Amino acid sequence: MNKICFILTTALFSQILFSQDLITDRPDQTESAVVVGEKKIQIESGILNQENSGGEKNLSIPTNLFRYGISEKIELRLNLEHSDKKNYGIESIEIGSKINLNKNQNSLTKIALLSHLLLPKKKENLGIMNLISISHDQIKNLSIGYNLGYTHFMNQSGFLKYSIAFGTGLSEKIGFFIETYGEIEKTETPISNFDSGFTYLVKDNLQIDVSFGLGINNQMNFQSIGVSWKSKKNDAQIKKSKI
Repeated sequence: MNKICFILTTALFSQILFSQDLITDRPDQTESAVVVGEKKIQIESGILNQENSGGEKNLSIPTNLFRYGISEKIELRLNLEHSDKKNYGIESIEIGSKINLNKNQNSLTKIALLSHLLLPKKKENLGIMNLISISHDQIKNLSIGYNLGYTHFMNQSGFLKYSIAFGTGLSEKIGFFIETYGEIEKTETPISNFDSGFTYLVKDNLQIDVSFGLGINNQMNFQSIGVSWKSKKNDAQIKKSKI
């Protein structure tokens, strides 16, 4: 049985899905529809190098997502993004939650609601993001995930964000995904992008990844590497799960 489960994100998938305990929200843009589990801690960190139109470059070292399960269906989230090497420090903070909406936890289709409060350096840009994440697992050895969300900042117009990702396990340890994602704003031309990447499961609770992305109708490219870790079950949790 494959350990890797591609859930595809960021509109919702991040990765690998065939039946492993470690399901991450990176390296893709799609957020997974899976929560980490009660009293579990999961940390997802990476380095992102991105160049936008006009030659604007940004190096984020590192990006950090901390996830903690307060129940089997709800997790708390803290996302920290650090600024580039010219100005070290935390660039933005996101605080939020992910709630699993499935009544049947064994369903191959998973649905989750994500809500984040966005706290960038400039206080006037306080914002909120709400997103629905859906994933379909093991459809002919293929996992499909998609997100649809809305982000709004104070004193600015909001925008829709979407993503759809396709992932598969190339082996018990190696996963692969491709994804398209973008933003739609009322007064601007819609933005569409593409990315792809690989994951490698070092241990049941430790994964490394590499990914790259390109703009479809805009000048953008990025490269990213990362690592994800999840706390293991303690003896009490293992005993409880067997009852």
